[in-house]
Amino acid sequence: MFITRNCQIRLSVNEPDWLPPPSSPIDFCYFQKEHLNQVNDLLQRCFWPSIDVSENLLFPDFSVVAMYRRLVIGCGFMTPEAYITYIAVAPGWEKSGIGQFMLYHLVQTNIGKDVTLHVSANNPAMILYQKFGFKPEEFIVNFYDKYLPDGSLGCKNAFFVRLRR
Repeated sequence: MFITRNCQIRLSVNEPDWLPPPSSPIDFCYFQKEHLNQVNDLLQRCFWPSIDVSENLLFPDFSVVAMYRRLVIGCGFMTPEAYITYIAVAPGWEKSGIGQFMLYHLVQTNIGKDVTLHVSANNPAMILYQKFGFKPEEFIVNFYDKYLPDGSLGCKNAFFVRLRR
């Protein structure tokens, strides 16, 4: 047995009545101002420096943010014209269904419109997009050249993919 900082008595893992602490759910919500710093940080770590999605605060219906407690662990953004600008899941949270749920939400936001996006040629998310029915329409050499910093090892080539409705 041990005592936590707020003086609650807890059983040790070795005791027969021990139960793991309750886990917190993953919550999904629209993008709000209080998410901005964490979202920009996540996107800059996943893609390239200097990303700022503050303009997406004008269109919260075209966004989704995944939260674990108060931590942003994923986000996705789309334009009103049904172009997905960003979708990212924090390292360590991959393959937990977060990306799939966010993509589903964004696709459902624009029923009746084709949904499009660019994806790096070596991005494993391409498998997820294909499961949703996205089809590659174009291969673009050096698409990300203007975004990636000099000396970046990131793939500069992209596929333009479309989900036809």
